[in-house]
Amino acid sequence: MDPTTLQKYYTRIIGIAFVLVFISLVTDFYKFGHRPETWHKIFHVGLGITVLYYGWNDEKFWKPFCLANGAFFTFVALFGWMFPGFASLETFNRTDTILHSMVGLTGLLIGFIKNKKL
Repeated sequence: MDPTTLQKYYTRIIGIAFVLVFISLVTDFYKFGHRPETWHKIFHVGLGITVLYYGWNDEKFWKPFCLANGAFFTFVALFGWMFPGFASLETFNRTDTILHSMVGLTGLLIGFIKNKKL
């Protein structure tokens, strides 16, 4: 598969998945009210909306997004692995750390794939 196609689908899948965090945001806010986890979920939803708005069809957006998103979420994941449960934030629980690892490492892997020029 062409690296550009992988970058396009990574960007689109992340955008959709992050926007769908809105469902979790609403249910979490209804159940617990405003708390730090609310801002974690708002960040995901905001990033998802940005990606869907600016990056859906912009080929120049896909590779930089894969690299930037991959680097950021890999950093968050490494922090979660080094300091599990940091400040009792759900952001750094095992499940979120695993998810951040998958999103981050996949983004970096796809972002660093080179196009073959014939």
